Amino acid sequence: MRSGFLLFDIRLAIVSVALLMAALPARAETPGILPQRDDFDSKLTLAWETIRPDPTHFSLETHPGKLTITTQYGSIHKSPATAKNLFLIDVPDGNHDFVLTTCIDNFLPKEAWQQAGLLIYDDDDNYIKWVREYSHYGYPVLNVVSESEQNPTGNNCPVEVSEKQFWLRVSKRGNLYQCAMSLDGKTFTTYGIIPWGDGSPKKVGLVAKNGNGSRGEMEAQFDFFELRSLTDAERDDPVWAVRRALQGTWKAVARKVNGEPITQGPDTFLKVEPGSMELQEAEELMVSYTVDPAATPKRISLIPRQQGVSPPLNGVFSLEGDMLTLSLSPNLDGAAPDTLETTPGDGRIWMKLQRVKE
Repeated sequence: MRSGFLLFDIRLAIVSVALLMAALPARAETPGILPQRDDFDSKLTLAWETIRPDPTHFSLETHPGKLTITTQYGSIHKSPATAKNLFLIDVPDGNHDFVLTTCIDNFLPKEAWQQAGLLIYDDDDNYIKWVREYSHYGYPVLNVVSESEQNPTGNNCPVEVSEKQFWLRVSKRGNLYQCAMSLDGKTFTTYGIIPWGDGSPKKVGLVAKNGNGSRGEMEAQFDFFELRSLTDAERDDPVWAVRRALQGTWKAVARKVNGEPITQGPDTFLKVEPGSMELQEAEELMVSYTVDPAATPKRISLIPRQQGVSPPLNGVFSLEGDMLTLSLSPNLDGAAPDTLETTPGDGRIWMKLQRVKE
């Protein structure tokens, strides 16, 4: 029988965890938001308001069929805010749930903190943004930042996006904002769910800027912007349901590595909160993650946060009531296990966890 620390074995695979979840709000029974879309074909068709406009740094003619915003020095969260050319429209009824989507072309940031993406905005002290930006890691990543009453909170997801074209989407449910990205405009992967505000945002739109960390300018070409209600399928998104079900604190009741039980060492806990997921033993580790509940078995990929960008650790899981079972590959970017079991010699990290009752 093997004794030791499960966390040590997971460190060997460079794992750390971040999960963002909160209770699922009830569906609104009132009519949804009428679709609003701007394709930027020679003119602006929506009633855009530009915060701190600088006409020298945006154009519909530079790249026909696109709104081109050139990033420049400026920040929202610093006081006073200096970020220019925040393109925003009013939310017809902020109490409704909605989906925001945009496609950004030819944007591969090269200096911190060049960024472009979606913005939900009440004022300069209260907003949430979902952007691709150049980070302190030394390459572009995905990042969601929320600020409430001058208190900004960032949730960097160290996923390197090397393609110049990408789609960003934010789906609002109550005061929760599901942030997803796609490389083809069809299949979106959720990287975070962030609680923010009271569920009644005033404005939504686009942002492209540098922050206060760089002076170099870069064009962000927005192909379109769309605001619409959630579809029935999006309301019943299984990814959303799984994240909701995982919220809470879990204690490992059985642990194995390489098929051998771990019978000694500190207890293992998995703590899932709206803004984080922590694997706790003698130390704490955090990772971002994605799930695929349609796969058999259900898939999970853990994305290291503490080491910068690295390949994910792939695994499978089962969630049945208050019991959660995880089986993880021993190798970064290795194939996910085809079963939830582990046997001697397979190298897998396996644990069964029970929900801790509040």
